[in-house]
This record gives sequence, C-alpha cells and structure tokens, in this order.
Amino acid sequence: MSYVVKMGDIEYKVKVKELEANKFEVYIDDKSYVVDARLTEGSVYSLLINNESFEADVDYKGENNYNVLTEGDLFKISVIDEMKAKLLQRRGGTVAEGKQIIKSEMPGRVISVKVAVGDTVKEGDILLILEAMKMQNEIKAPKSGEVKELFVKEGENIAADSKLVVIE
Repeated sequence: MSYVVKMGDIEYKVKVKELEANKFEVYIDDKSYVVDARLTEGSVYSLLINNESFEADVDYKGENNYNVLTEGDLFKISVIDEMKAKLLQRRGGTVAEGKQIIKSEMPGRVISVKVAVGDTVKEGDILLILEAMKMQNEIKAPKSGEVKELFVKEGENIAADSKLVVIE
C-alpha cells in the first residue's frame, strides 16, 4: 500500500509491503526499512527497524491524524492513502462524486459494521472498523449518500482490494 504522510510542512511518500506476520518492508521516499512491529499494550508498539529497537505510542486523533510519541519526542502526523491524496489534489480538496465502491486497502478482519443497506450516510461517517497490521482503522464514507451494497460482516477476514461498501 502507498501512503502520503505529512508531518508539519513535510510530506513523505510511504510504501508498505507485508513480508510476513508482523514484518514489513517500508519505503520512505526512496529509502528502504525492514520493520518488525508488535503491539505490546494499549497503543504502544515495539518496533525493530533494520535491527534497531524502538518503542512508539500511537494515539489516533481522528480524520487520518495521529500523535506518535517515541524516545521522548512527539510527532503529529497525517496519513492518507496515495490514491485518495491524488484524487483530493485533482479535485481541489473535494471528495468523490457518483457511485463509490469502497475497497479494503490491505488484508484484515472486520471488527464492526456501523451501517446497513439503505442507510443514509454523510461524508466522513464511519462505515466499518477494519483491523489490519494490529491497528483498528475506521473506514469512512468518501461522500454523502445511501448505502446500496454491503459486502462484509462483523468478524469476517478479508483480502486486500476486497469490496466493502457501495455508496451512491
């Protein structure tokens, strides 16, 4: 998966490739890192990055924003998948129009489904919660509309690029 990560005024292109359970190859701009990431307690992750040990407390702040505390330093970051970032940039910050098929960006497990077919949602409403890479991710409506199709149920394991919801 490819992401755009912003920290202050600095923007990074990040690509994550899962090598095995808890182990990833992470490219930040053009530099490669092998990362072993394990959730130890609450929101604290034990990280082994290129054989160097770190601990990071990751606090989700909503709307793709996180506070990351590591080695006494606090980093405020924003994470958005690269495709959505490109769409937002092309449309001047507005989000998708027409029928939207929301797909999973990575394999995971559906923790909870917050909508049903026929529900009316607003842009930014939480549709479901997907656990991937030991993190719970809120999948939000990219636009206001009606839930036309729902492809997943609570507790289900899904593959990357699986259809989740259709909003029209």
